[in-house]
Amino acid sequence: MTKDYRRQRSLHCKPGEQALLRAAADRADKTVSRYVIDLALADDPDRHPVALTPGEQAELRERVAEVWEIARSAKDTADEAGMSVADAIRSLSGRVS
Repeated sequence: MTKDYRRQRSLHCKPGEQALLRAAADRADKTVSRYVIDLALADDPDRHPVALTPGEQAELRERVAEVWEIARSAKDTADEAGMSVADAIRSLSGRVS
C-alpha cells in the first residue's frame, strides 16, 4: 500500500501578494497552504461551470470588438487632427470641451 506523505512545497510571490494570501486564508479560516490548494483545485472547468455561457462569451467578444473599433477610430482621428485621444473621443461623441 502506498502512503501519501505530506511534503513541504514553496510558493514564490511578492510580499504584498503574500499578505493578501494570508489575509484571505485567515478570512476563510484556512492555512495558506490549504487556501491555495483549494483555489487551485476549484479552478477546474471539469469540476465547475465557467462564469459565462458560450452565448454570453460570444456577446462579450462582440462588444469588445465594438469598443476596439471606437478606440481605433479615436486614435486615427487624433493622429490625423494632431489632437489627444481624449479630445478625439470627445469629438467623435459630439461633445465639445
